[in-house]
Amino acid sequence: MKPSADTVQPRQSVLPPHLLERLGGLDLIARRVVRGFVAGAHPSVLRGAGEDFTRHRAYQQGDDLRHLDWKLYARTDRLHVREFRQASRLRAFLVVDSSSSMDFAEPGGVSKSRYAAYVAAALAHLMLTAGDTVGLASFGAESRLLVAPRNRAGHLRRILLELERLRCDGRQGAADVLDRVGNALRLGGRVVIISDLLEEGEGGDLLEGVGRLRARGDEVMVLRIATPLELGERPLPPGLFYDPENPMRDIQAAPALDPGYSERVAAYYSSIGEGLRERGAEYVPMSTNVPVENALAAWLRARGG
Repeated sequence: MKPSADTVQPRQSVLPPHLLERLGGLDLIARRVVRGFVAGAHPSVLRGAGEDFTRHRAYQQGDDLRHLDWKLYARTDRLHVREFRQASRLRAFLVVDSSSSMDFAEPGGVSKSRYAAYVAAALAHLMLTAGDTVGLASFGAESRLLVAPRNRAGHLRRILLELERLRCDGRQGAADVLDRVGNALRLGGRVVIISDLLEEGEGGDLLEGVGRLRARGDEVMVLRIATPLELGERPLPPGLFYDPENPMRDIQAAPALDPGYSERVAAYYSSIGEGLRERGAEYVPMSTNVPVENALAAWLRARGG
């Protein structure tokens, strides 16, 4: 849902424009977000690469003392070190919705597209730091693989640059890009979809694409971005609205004339969430009025148990 053209909000940030300019844009915003929540959420929750313990062996002169197992020493009175092997890097894709509906922002608030960019930037920062290879894709007017999964110097900046270039246009249609993402990943990869999930057909296109990814063995997380106004948590201003992905269809909306709006929205998202969970995907509702670092911290704490 989107107000008529004369009330459309420009692209905005969670920080004032003059401060954004001083800080240097999305890169520093992502780092600020990561610093804001990583202290409260265990950083290994999203980790893919790392070291896996394999066995103990007797200590030999010159072994790294950090690998001594002091608990085993207390039981046996013998020095042993723990041996590890490097785990393979996890290949991941961030898939960002750039359809027209993502351009919506409440007056004075951040747009869904900008919020999604902050979420994607922070997750890219986290996963690259953890050793994963990370790629970026988008869907809307066009379905595109923007950045291939890599983990090397300058890769985060390339992802951030593509996020800055994203413009909202066209209708949602996730299945095609999800199929292409699946083909670009090894089996057992990770796909994080960031979207408002507003599409015709009750989310059927998205569910089909997610189902095929899960059938391949990929891990799928769907982060739903919405504004409080869309969720019915704030009163709708009286007036004429239009469907941003079908501009020919006008919608009359006024709270007094539509008392069941909040219930229908809740039922819509509940149905999509249930469909995602039935397919083995993780469904994470997020609202643009919650600071990105708080939303991510809550999610990662929940994943960490």
